[in-house]
Amino acid sequence: MTSRERIYATLDFQGPDRIPVDLWALPAAFIGRADAVRAITGRYPSDLCGIPFNNNFQIDCYPRGTSVDAWGCEWLTLKEGLIGEVKRAPFGEGYDAMTGYAWPRRAQAPDWEAQVAATLAPREKFSVVWAGDPFERMQFLRGSENLYADLADDECDGVYELRDRVTGLIRENVELLVRTGVDAIQFSDDWGSQRSLLIRPQRWREFFKPAYKELCDLVLDAGKRIFFHSDGYIVDIYPDLIELGVGALNSQVWCMGLDTLAPFAGQITFWGEMDRQHLLPHGTPAEIRAAAAQMRQALYQNGGLIGQGEIDDLTSLGNIEALLDGWNA
Repeated sequence: MTSRERIYATLDFQGPDRIPVDLWALPAAFIGRADAVRAITGRYPSDLCGIPFNNNFQIDCYPRGTSVDAWGCEWLTLKEGLIGEVKRAPFGEGYDAMTGYAWPRRAQAPDWEAQVAATLAPREKFSVVWAGDPFERMQFLRGSENLYADLADDECDGVYELRDRVTGLIRENVELLVRTGVDAIQFSDDWGSQRSLLIRPQRWREFFKPAYKELCDLVLDAGKRIFFHSDGYIVDIYPDLIELGVGALNSQVWCMGLDTLAPFAGQITFWGEMDRQHLLPHGTPAEIRAAAAQMRQALYQNGGLIGQGEIDDLTSLGNIEALLDGWNA
């Protein structure tokens, strides 16, 4: 099987020849050891690939210090190679600041479609491109505390306008991307704390689910697959994401527990993830391979599992290799 065939067989529970693998590497993972990390990833290449896309929702690992992104959000980064935090939000003082605000759009290169076609031409890997993150970008623009208060206020009209503005920009990205030969569109929003959803599940369904449905329907109507990422304890919205048509979900499996998620096996593909809170930075290669075997036992049903994890500078070279070679041991 090619990587592309392997991912489709995984998503459709049709018996891939092996569990496909995928690695997310923050820039910090390469500092001081770039050649060694690249040697490992060269031996175990990802089954997924991206495409050229100038995304207005891009979140960068800025240099240490203060930076301002295209949205006017001021970021503070404390460590090189990692993602910082927004410390000044453009609408932090109120929604009146939306009046006259220049919503960022990034033009694609004149030959962009030709670049995408050339990237996809070999058709050996399964292609995924990220379209945006409604909830997180709303937090960056309004400030997290302000946004949570707005969501609890039934009379706050500004939060609805903000949602619709941000969703509209993501919709523009999706409409552009589904015209290409890309296999899947990805959305992402971190919805969980360590123990629960960040807002009431019912409020999530009332306020955010319609926005996700609009975006997901565009993808499904174009015959593409949906990939989704969300950190934290999000089991309350697993059924909703399945209902929306999400084919592969990247979530913190070990935060929620295998027993909690096993009932969803066969309904959605678990796009990882290996535990990056404890195991990848502090465990041993043997423990990582054992965890991969546990995930395979609990979640694999003739497919439905992509071996994925995220690494940074705390992940040893031995643990990186174990993460990539342990799924099919």
